[in-house]
Amino acid sequence: MPVYRFQALTPDGRMIKDQMEFPDLRSFYTYLRREGLILVRYSARPALPWDRFTLGRVSRPELAEFCHNLALLVRGGIPLPQALKDLRETTVNPRLKKALGVLLAELQAGNPLSRGMEKERDLFPGIVRSLTALGEETGRLDHTLEEASRHLRRLHEIITQTKRAMLYPLFVLVAMSGALLFWLLFVLPKILNLFSQMRVALPAPTRFLLFVTTFLRAHFLEGILFLFVSLFFLWVGYRKFPAFKLRMEKVLLRLPIVSRIKRSSLLAFFFEYMALLLGAGIDILRSFDIMYSNIQSELGKKIIKELKEGVLRGESLSSTAAGLPLFSPLDLRMISVGEETGTLVDQLRELARYYYEIIQGLVDTLSRILEPVLIVIVGAIFLLIVIALIGPIYELITQIH
Repeated sequence: MPVYRFQALTPDGRMIKDQMEFPDLRSFYTYLRREGLILVRYSARPALPWDRFTLGRVSRPELAEFCHNLALLVRGGIPLPQALKDLRETTVNPRLKKALGVLLAELQAGNPLSRGMEKERDLFPGIVRSLTALGEETGRLDHTLEEASRHLRRLHEIITQTKRAMLYPLFVLVAMSGALLFWLLFVLPKILNLFSQMRVALPAPTRFLLFVTTFLRAHFLEGILFLFVSLFFLWVGYRKFPAFKLRMEKVLLRLPIVSRIKRSSLLAFFFEYMALLLGAGIDILRSFDIMYSNIQSELGKKIIKELKEGVLRGESLSSTAAGLPLFSPLDLRMISVGEETGTLVDQLRELARYYYEIIQGLVDTLSRILEPVLIVIVGAIFLLIVIALIGPIYELITQIH
């Protein structure tokens, strides 16, 4: 749609500047007439692909705040166009402000709110669009928007806790590697060269340490370049190739500490999505489709596809999940009880809360777990270095005597 940039006078005499998208000039003039604005000047241009990138991004908490505020205004009896206009005037984020202009233009053209969200699908996730459409159909838009807000906040908490749990081991690994490289590249070479100049007989551990330091200093730049190139190709493969991403996720599920974080995070996502969609009244097959299009994990997509195929074959959710290695006996039992008693949504919410608490516990205890492991590893490394240095020092003292 063309982008209209304009200046206009409000009914109370204020001069405003704004920028919005409209399908055509007629829609633009209709908007001005409805708002009681007197046009001073305007310019129009086609919407460019890089417009949305120059406006920045909208974080998940900001989007959750928008859904919550819109739900409050709708619940208070304010007409939807007026509610969007009020929110747009108070919105600071330029990307969100632009999106609200698109939503407002669609409403004023007689289209539902969900259609405007479809035009801004890169900003509004599929689950928000589906809940909005459901709220429009059932007349409970305020309720579904509030549910979408809670889901976005919960999702942000899960992602934040997962990142915290994953970043701590990574930070420890980088710090240890940096300290070890500093010793191998700058401290030990000077000591070892001193031993060589004094023609001290070097034992095997010292010769090995001398070989390692010499090799690292000779090929340090090549090693750094190889490391960055490898990380770049891993990143590209993980982001661009689903089959490679799926293989990497399966590898992560085999690592000692990372596997528990990854599995808990994935299951928290899955049960959170399922509980929200089924609780909102969306049927299970449609819920699978929405989850498949919104979940980022390729392993999660594979599991959702297999669950949907099982349900289509007439199997229960619990029996289909029993054939997948991701779900534990506790998960299967609670899903089965929910299906038998008609409380599946409640059981899914309990499972989502359970795995979220596991992630929180991992974040809190990971530092206590890694501290003794770190002490042992660092101690073992420096013990080997000390052993490699004691022999030549003892030989040097003997020669002096």
